[in-house]
Amino acid sequence: MIGKHAGLLLAALLLCALAPLCAQNLVPTLLDQGLKLYAARDYRGAADYLGQVVDMAKDHDQARYYLAYSLALSGSQDKALEHARILASKDPNQKQYTDLLKQLESELAKAKTQTEQKLPATAIPKEIEVSNPMAQTMIRPRVSTQTYDIKPERPKTTIELAIDKIDEGENEGAELMLNDILAKEPTNSDAHHYIGVLRFNAGNFAEAIKKFEEAIKANPKNFQSLFLLGDSYRALDEYGKAEAQFRKAIEVKDDSFAMLNLADVIAKQNRLKEAEELYIKINRKDPRIDDALVGLAQIRLYRGFTEEASKMINEVISRSASNPEARFIKAQILMQNNLYEEAAEEANRALSIVPGNIKYRSAFALALVRSYSMTRGLEEAASIIQDLPDNIDARLVLAEGLIMSGASGDAEEHLLAVEKRMQHPQVSKLRATMAIRNGNTDAAKEHYRQFMLRSAGQPAAALEYAQFLDNKDSKSDALQVYREITEQFKETAYAERAAEAVARLEEEQRGKTATEEREKAGIRPGKMKF
Repeated sequence: MIGKHAGLLLAALLLCALAPLCAQNLVPTLLDQGLKLYAARDYRGAADYLGQVVDMAKDHDQARYYLAYSLALSGSQDKALEHARILASKDPNQKQYTDLLKQLESELAKAKTQTEQKLPATAIPKEIEVSNPMAQTMIRPRVSTQTYDIKPERPKTTIELAIDKIDEGENEGAELMLNDILAKEPTNSDAHHYIGVLRFNAGNFAEAIKKFEEAIKANPKNFQSLFLLGDSYRALDEYGKAEAQFRKAIEVKDDSFAMLNLADVIAKQNRLKEAEELYIKINRKDPRIDDALVGLAQIRLYRGFTEEASKMINEVISRSASNPEARFIKAQILMQNNLYEEAAEEANRALSIVPGNIKYRSAFALALVRSYSMTRGLEEAASIIQDLPDNIDARLVLAEGLIMSGASGDAEEHLLAVEKRMQHPQVSKLRATMAIRNGNTDAAKEHYRQFMLRSAGQPAAALEYAQFLDNKDSKSDALQVYREITEQFKETAYAERAAEAVARLEEEQRGKTATEEREKAGIRPGKMKF
């Protein structure tokens, strides 16, 4: 009866799911790459990345501010002036923005009467806290003591005009222009690429993949298409295919952010040591990339070094409170310590920074379910499934919530859907939970064994399996697993707990052996043998 009602509840939640979501957000990665290119004085490249950020997050004032400077220094003064005017109109009391606007207006006025004009060196003022809550504390862009030529703008190409429309949110107009290009040039790599970007931003990853593949077919060295093709596969949980594309992108360009995504998909395939080495390499290459430290913290968390992972995450948050990945990993750490309400708050903070992000929404839903805010958690997961039926994380949240509600039959449907995609360790764990509830200890034991094998390198899974064996009187098997934990995961809290269990079980074993020996000798409690 409970299962029936839970099934009806799920159906109702699916019907009431939220409206379609935007694409999984790339804002943090694109912003970091844009600022990195700006610092390297690659202003055209910086404008490309920062323009995509502004297209995805129109209220991101920091990205728009640096975009304006990048455009100005790469010859697109009119476009730079548009962005400066947007900033100044949004916050006319922000001197930083009004100074930028005045500077650009002044330079453009001079450029009208002089073919080439030198842009004067600009002082670097102190940090200014931007009043818009979406923006971060930022320093006025560093302009070299050298001077830069401002040349009259050349006529824009059709591709550039289409990109402008994408930046302005006029996606239909942009697509029409791009299709016109393809009608004349069917193998135009850039046109295919930017239609792919439109599909990607709309969350239509399958169609985005087709367009990025067309772009790469026309230009095998198209780094951005390779990068976003990998990210499209990653959004669909196709980690092996994503890995292949990120590796190809890195062959074209030694890019830290492609390496970050590569490390992420390797970790998702449970190759933790390989992922850890890659994160360390990125961190050494450029310590300014916080996401490398965040990724390393996640691996350390999986490998049982919870305290070390917490320190890394707190370090990142202390200098960048708006880093969504750091908030996401903090939520995972809190959940591992059974602090589910606090975990939900952290996941929600990540969502406030990057609204609509599927990974963060799934984490939020899971924390809600585990804190017994069942209806909200199931509703959140169901709304994800309505838009992305194959999403693994949301399916697992629904399965766990339904099992907790007593609807194991309905949960199995979601577990089967996940199992078709990949052999996820959580599937085995949830099936073990169902078997225990059904009183089938042998089946539970087999599912827990699979859970441990699928979670190779993760002491939390091994300890949970050992504790299950311990509680079901499989003491000798439990002792063996506990000993393996103490040997394989030294210096972790899990090894300490396993060592305590080993000592307890060995003491019990000695007591049992002594009792058996007394019984063989004919000695009973209260009886003396002469």
